[in-house]
Amino acid sequence: MNTKQLEAFTKKAERNIKPESDLNDFKTKVTVEAALNAELDDHLGYLNMKKPIKEQP
Repeated sequence: MNTKQLEAFTKKAERNIKPESDLNDFKTKVTVEAALNAELDDHLGYLNMKKPIKEQP
């Protein structure tokens, strides 16, 4: 999920979440997922679903 997709998903989901505690739990889950995706991209050296950059000799 890229940033724009994540933001769109969050906005749609917020409409369906009524209690504040549910909203806080959801935001925590989204934040953790975004952080883990960024860490994985950094570890792999490229974004998900894209080819890695070839190393120069």
